[in-house]
Amino acid sequence: GMSAECRTKQPLPSSGALRTNGSMQYQLTKISEIRRVAPGYAALTFTGQRPVSGEPGQFVMIRGNWGSDPILPRAFSLVASGASGVVLVRDVGKGTSLLCHMKPGDDLFVLGPLGNTWTLPSADRTAVLVAGGVGVAPLVFLARELKRSGIPTRFLFGARTADDLPLREDIEDICTLHVTTEDGSVGHRGLVTDLLDGLLDDSTTVYSCGPHRMLEAVGAIAARRGVPCQVALESPMACGMGTCKGCAVIDPDGNFKYVCTDGPVFEAQRIFGGRHE
Repeated sequence: GMSAECRTKQPLPSSGALRTNGSMQYQLTKISEIRRVAPGYAALTFTGQRPVSGEPGQFVMIRGNWGSDPILPRAFSLVASGASGVVLVRDVGKGTSLLCHMKPGDDLFVLGPLGNTWTLPSADRTAVLVAGGVGVAPLVFLARELKRSGIPTRFLFGARTADDLPLREDIEDICTLHVTTEDGSVGHRGLVTDLLDGLLDDSTTVYSCGPHRMLEAVGAIAARRGVPCQVALESPMACGMGTCKGCAVIDPDGNFKYVCTDGPVFEAQRIFGGRHE
């Protein structure tokens, strides 16, 4: 086989097309900060020996140092990366509860960054970001990148109640935020799709992440208005590398696409087709 020295000299793929290879290993990191960003939500910052060189849209696979139960790691979109990585965790089950209750200094095993990235629009366009629930995570990362690139950004965040708007303050520091809640406890009472049409024009590009039904509705509005739309799919996945097949979606031509290796970011048309309401 090749010596390790030879292997390290292989050219790395450009960051826009980051893909995993079989030799990618979990990295041991430590929690460096935990922020409670809403009831039942925590933003975990983790720091390891090497920087977390992810880009908006990419995700990491995470497990705590808790032995064999729960056995499977969980996939989380990056909220930020650099010297440290940040993920948003919602306390919904055993694994996520353990993650939410970690403390600074605790070990976290991290694989990644994995998956593809959002494609930034050209400089003459406006970005409209549409988030549902924890789907906000990769969009906060994107919003920061858009601001750095000088692209005007509007952020639409839909939640069940005022308590389900994690990272809201972070967004307000970056760009204009429009909030909808199903119970009307803050912002517009209703769904994000109620406000989306009014934020679109010929120069907008839509970016969305959230529950599948929301993404389908957002994709349909974008298709009807003739504006480009990229969606990041949320999917349960056990491996993050295309082997477990737990994250398959079927495109309009009947082909399987895997959220981890083909995505998680897709053009809405290529997943939902040109289906209109």
